[in-house]
Amino acid sequence: MDIHELLSKPVAMMTGEELLAIQREAISEIPKEEAASTLPEFVYGIPGIMQLFNCSKSKAQKIKNSGVIAGAIQQDKRTIIIDTRLALKLFKEYASQKRRRFV
Repeated sequence: MDIHELLSKPVAMMTGEELLAIQREAISEIPKEEAASTLPEFVYGIPGIMQLFNCSKSKAQKIKNSGVIAGAIQQDKRTIIIDTRLALKLFKEYASQKRRRFV
């Protein structure tokens, strides 16, 4: 079945296979490089960590204080600068080693 025909079909009338076909098509349209390029190079402070990890202020503070992303953080007194790509890489490595979510 053509993807355009599926898009006009009501979701309630779709089979699981058709729904997954639409999902695969949507995911394949966004190149990974493009998705990564939408991130800013640096974020600043606890609000930046909140934005980067899409979490609450308390969880952002826990992530910072835990040392998981310490290599990506530059801090001078109260000014915090986080390298986004390095922070995500470090966090991903931590998560894969622990095989669990950050708590």
